[in-house]
Amino acid sequence: MVKDIKKRVAETYLSTLIKSNKQPRKFSSFNQIKTIGILFDATNETTLAEIKTLSKKLKVLGKEIYTLGFVDKKLLPTNLEPHTKEHYYCRKDLHWYGLPLKDSISGFTNEPFDYLLNLYTNDNLSMVGVSALSKANCRLGTFHRKYTGCYDFMINDNGSKSAAELLDTYILYLYKLKNE
Repeated sequence: MVKDIKKRVAETYLSTLIKSNKQPRKFSSFNQIKTIGILFDATNETTLAEIKTLSKKLKVLGKEIYTLGFVDKKLLPTNLEPHTKEHYYCRKDLHWYGLPLKDSISGFTNEPFDYLLNLYTNDNLSMVGVSALSKANCRLGTFHRKYTGCYDFMINDNGSKSAAELLDTYILYLYKLKNE
């Protein structure tokens, strides 16, 4: 009952965030991309390691990478200290209804990335909220019927995929875009 009320409040607030985010959107080909924001679930150590490896690979390709990881714990573990382009937030950074406090994520959401890559497949309202607030030129995510306003481009993942598999899929689509 209380969980349902929290979810309804969060979804109502989320719809107002979507309507208020009037950021102009645009698509770029992979060669034109300079900055990429990556939003992911950092609770699992394996996913965290995958994201760090994938970020290094994209940096080698000349892309500037910023990451924001959600850790589904009350407090951040001590090994996850934020760095210049690597940030984390946890449950203490959320409103009572589950969406992130703007102050805790504003450094990431106010960044005008060429692309925001949402590397999660579950309906995590906290991460969907970050995507809704993002000032990125284009936000890629997996298909969520209820949250179509939070993404500019969605893929149907046909089941759960790892963060690495999702990133590979997104990069494939970005390579296929021709805007030159």
